[in-house]
Amino acid sequence: LNKEPGAAIDEKEAIKTFDDVKQLRVGIYAMLKSGALYSGYLTLLPDLQCDLVYAVEGFSNNHGNIWQWDIRSTNSEVESVYAALYRVIGRCNFFLDQVKQLRDSMTDDESIQTLDYYTGEVYCARALAYSELIKCFCKAYDPATAENELGVAIDSTYFGQKPLKRSSLKDSYEFVIKDLEKAEELLEEDFDYYTNPYVTDAAAKALRARAALYMQDFDTAIEYS
Repeated sequence: LNKEPGAAIDEKEAIKTFDDVKQLRVGIYAMLKSGALYSGYLTLLPDLQCDLVYAVEGFSNNHGNIWQWDIRSTNSEVESVYAALYRVIGRCNFFLDQVKQLRDSMTDDESIQTLDYYTGEVYCARALAYSELIKCFCKAYDPATAENELGVAIDSTYFGQKPLKRSSLKDSYEFVIKDLEKAEELLEEDFDYYTNPYVTDAAAKALRARAALYMQDFDTAIEYS
């Protein structure tokens, strides 16, 4: 009964080396490739709702309920988008909860610099996931009412039991902005080439511009664009 599972690692023992961090980073990017997100529903369903995709003869009523705006709380496609975004957030929180302790134990300057860059990527990935949740599951942002509108459930840590409740729309966007500010501090413009498949400083700035646009903060949107 005291034997640990042979096919799993205890969560508190998972981040002990720099190689462990690299594997977790891969896991975060892999989650972003989920069929519920950018390789599937998160991209497809809004296009169907906005008439950017048209049905043709013989389409067999694929996603028929989305076409008709007959969307209920039990819709598995919508649920999968919500769940996948929070899985991304969970992996980011798992990384961020433990990275400082690992960084304090490291002595190689080059590895520490790389670890800081990875941390910037994770902050940006978490901001991206929360921004998508806000976009898909909250009302449009109105500066005059955002403080009293429901946002999303914000969770910034992985460990520990805690009640989750929806924050205000204003606080939800402010959390995204704070994550992007941390990302910008850690990411470097030297990696902003267009063929880079990973999160870059330019990507963080682009997301900041998009968030500002949604918040009707047009001056900031222009600045970051």
